[in-house]
Amino acid sequence: MIPLFEVNGHELVSLNGKKSSFYQIIPSDIEGMTDFSQKEIFSELERNLVDYEDMAKIYWINNKLYINAFSDIELANAEIKPCNEPLTTFINNYSDQVSFYENYLTVGNEFIRLLSIKDYPASLNLLETQIWPDFVLNLKKIEKTHAKTKINFKRKLHYSNLFKGMRDVDSENAYNEAEDLLDSIARGDSALFEVETFLIIRSNSKEYLDQKTEEVFQNFKSIDGYLFQEERGLPYFFQSLIPGVPASFKRSDLCPSGYLSYLLPFHRDFIHLDGLKLSSRQGNDLYINLFSKSAINYNVLITGTSGQGKSMMANKILEHELSNGVKGMILDLGNSFYKTSKFYKGEVLSDKFNPMQFRNPRYLKEFILSVIEEKIGKKEEGKLFESIKSILEGEITKFSDLLLALEKDFEGISYYFSELETFFTEEECELNNLTYCDFSNYPEAMKAPLIIYLIEFFKHLEGKKIFVFDECWHLLNKNADYIAECFRTFRKHQASAIAISQNLDDFSITQLGRVIIQNTYWKFMFRQSLSVSEFMDQHTIELLNTIKSKKGDYSEFLLLSEDHKKPIRYYPSYLEYQLFTSDREDNNKLFNYINTNNEFLSFQECLINFTKLKHPFWEYTDER
Repeated sequence: MIPLFEVNGHELVSLNGKKSSFYQIIPSDIEGMTDFSQKEIFSELERNLVDYEDMAKIYWINNKLYINAFSDIELANAEIKPCNEPLTTFINNYSDQVSFYENYLTVGNEFIRLLSIKDYPASLNLLETQIWPDFVLNLKKIEKTHAKTKINFKRKLHYSNLFKGMRDVDSENAYNEAEDLLDSIARGDSALFEVETFLIIRSNSKEYLDQKTEEVFQNFKSIDGYLFQEERGLPYFFQSLIPGVPASFKRSDLCPSGYLSYLLPFHRDFIHLDGLKLSSRQGNDLYINLFSKSAINYNVLITGTSGQGKSMMANKILEHELSNGVKGMILDLGNSFYKTSKFYKGEVLSDKFNPMQFRNPRYLKEFILSVIEEKIGKKEEGKLFESIKSILEGEITKFSDLLLALEKDFEGISYYFSELETFFTEEECELNNLTYCDFSNYPEAMKAPLIIYLIEFFKHLEGKKIFVFDECWHLLNKNADYIAECFRTFRKHQASAIAISQNLDDFSITQLGRVIIQNTYWKFMFRQSLSVSEFMDQHTIELLNTIKSKKGDYSEFLLLSEDHKKPIRYYPSYLEYQLFTSDREDNNKLFNYINTNNEFLSFQECLINFTKLKHPFWEYTDER
């Protein structure tokens, strides 16, 4: 069945002694690039094809790109990696289980049909072939003199049509294109290729194979292409597609190098090799590793209008990192994270806390400044820091005693805390793996100092950790410098801060907002209306305007970092949707069920059972 003389890793020898190599092509992710940058990449690809002098076979299989090269080849903007399993890549492990029928074949338990392209679409958009089924594209450059002869002949055929009584626009365009191509080939900028392309339709049943085949035929018809279903020559053509076997070119057509470059799906969806699993628009898996060593910091900024999926995405990040042993702190405004915290057994922060649990003079200075209404000068801030530092050298353990000691240099400072004393205790909070704080349990005057306390609490957690800040930035303007320093130094504490806000433009007009934007490496931009600014250029805004989330199905956002600009989708599982959604109607139904059954079932059991009732065929696995 396999017409090869030898297979040695990625090196192959055909029965007639023709040697070739099999490689995986790993292109760059170009989805977020400007149109100009994308076209530049494909222009370079065309130049690489023009410089290649031998036959080659391009394989697009399972959304991965391979090449069977019969001589050395170079491709810019891509890694060419030897693939040591060429036959397995093409036909899995079933080379001895191939059977041919009238118009299809089976390989193991798989049904396959070959469709050759008889007429190519008149034009192709960049990356259009990514959505095609698996295919094999065979190519061979035509020598320049022969190419000129073929184009000249075509040009003369269309030239005669220009003198008809009614002008034939298609012929005139074809004539002009032939003229341009001839000039380009003469200069060496382009080349003419002999190509043949076979689409490989795969299915697990004959019925579904017929259905998929009809869909592919209709899709090709809609782009002015025409396919031919291989029947009589099926065994011959299938064997000629096997890596290492020279192409037949029995179904070949002429193709200029510019068009040929567009036939290659020269792109891959990629962020990291592992991490938080999400999806590209094409449905390919994507992974984001917040703690990647290449990241300048691990902080995340999530912005977008209500209902687009901000809190769901933050919940998903939190859930994923908890599954990897990362510790968590949640500052919740509006119960967006309550269910996730309770499901994963997070500890709720006590209504009272001990500001003196952490005897750090810088932290205590900021804690006190967050309560004082007047903004004091740098000199006074320095004096306050020195006073606290000196007092901490003594035996003082109560926050009230610290305030009394500060009265010596800052008369009346204790009065700022008179209404807050009921929230202070001498007991120390345990440093838990997951701590949840419901902001709504505290009065407005208590919220800013509470955030300062929680940040210090967070810093003392050992190992990797993640802090989710729901929208609370307006409370911290008096501590902007301190928050900025925390965001800058979180990386050395193996810490990631997730900041959530509604609109980047509104956020960026504040001093604190600008600092946070500048100190978050990862930006998850959900749909919102933005203007061109130092943080957002026109191309990014245009890309952001294409972002759309589909309620109940997926959330879509634009990922921005120094190295990435990419639309990404998050498809929640059934359980994740119940955990993360903030939809009032959905949550009312869930909590009605919980209130009815919590006497007999834990919160986790209630949520799992409720999900099963909504989706009877779903089975729970520990999705972490």
